[in-house]
Amino acid sequence: MLQFVREVPIRIVIQGALSSRRGFLFHLAAGFSHDVDPLSGMSVNLMLIDEWLWKLKKNLEKDPFITDSESMNPAFSELMAVARLNLTEQAESVGAELRSLTFREERGWSFSWEADQSPEDMVFCYPQYLESLPKEDLFDLVRVGFRWVRVQGCNADYHHESFLLLKSLAVKESAVLLEQLEKWVGYKLPSGSFVQGVQVEYLGENYSVTLP
Repeated sequence: MLQFVREVPIRIVIQGALSSRRGFLFHLAAGFSHDVDPLSGMSVNLMLIDEWLWKLKKNLEKDPFITDSESMNPAFSELMAVARLNLTEQAESVGAELRSLTFREERGWSFSWEADQSPEDMVFCYPQYLESLPKEDLFDLVRVGFRWVRVQGCNADYHHESFLLLKSLAVKESAVLLEQLEKWVGYKLPSGSFVQGVQVEYLGENYSVTLP
């Protein structure tokens, strides 16, 4: 079975509580799977997939998403649900399967869904940055991304929660940093949302570590 990902930029406006209004530039990446025709060697027509995504883009950009919460999470959840339902129906019409959706915001954070999750669950990732001192006088800029699994109804600010977890470490040595970060894998909020894993990227050294 062939798997492939197609992407489209989408501009979303969310009208929140207290008259707050925010705009986001997302890059929506949709992953599909489909059997390869043994006679033609072809899978789904990629131009058809792109047409689905551009029609979805037009629909999502038409009106602001409205939320009564101070948190943007309900609007992000609705955005994901609309996109997932639309693309699932399109995929099923040609015998394909929607396997993943990722909304990556231009400013570096993202939320996503994969087929092995329930329809209500989503994964949020907000990167934080710190300076690490791996050896002598050299330093490295480290990007730490906590992957939060959001359970339905949770309005936590995952960016702030990630900042608090990183701030609590108070370490800069590379080896100690990884040991301390690994301890946060599985950390759970009162709502039930939890840290699924941590991506640690050493930007100057050009390598990364995934925890666990």
